[in-house]
This record gives sequence, C-alpha cells and structure tokens, in this order.
Amino acid sequence: MALVGFKNTTNQLVYINPAQVLYVTTFEADVSIVTFAVAGQGGGPVHLYVRGSVDLVQSKLSATMSAARS
Repeated sequence: MALVGFKNTTNQLVYINPAQVLYVTTFEADVSIVTFAVAGQGGGPVHLYVRGSVDLVQSKLSATMSAARS
C-alpha cells in the first residue's frame, strides 16, 4: 500500500495509509482532521491535523487508493 505524504500543523512531514482512514473533516481554513481506524489512548480513534482543505486531502488519498487498485 502506498503512503500519502502531508504536512501537519507544525510543518512536519507525516505519511498516511489511506486504507486506515475513517474520515476527513474540516478543523479550520486549510487545516483538516484525518481520523484513523486505529484505537488510541482511552480507546478512541487516533486523529491527525494536516495542512490542506478537506477536498485536497480527500483527493490525494483517493488518488492513491485508485492507483493501488489498478
């Protein structure tokens, strides 16, 4: 599975496995929250704040998933 690179809100490069993403939602302008199908501390899902609109983040994740299926 190909990982997708994003910058988080502290400008660190983070890689996301699109197969583990539950959903992407807006936090503020040009910052999205990506929630994973992984339990974190306290049993809740792990989430990450990344730079980019929801549309941009979802399109990058979708493009990688589509390429992996081909």
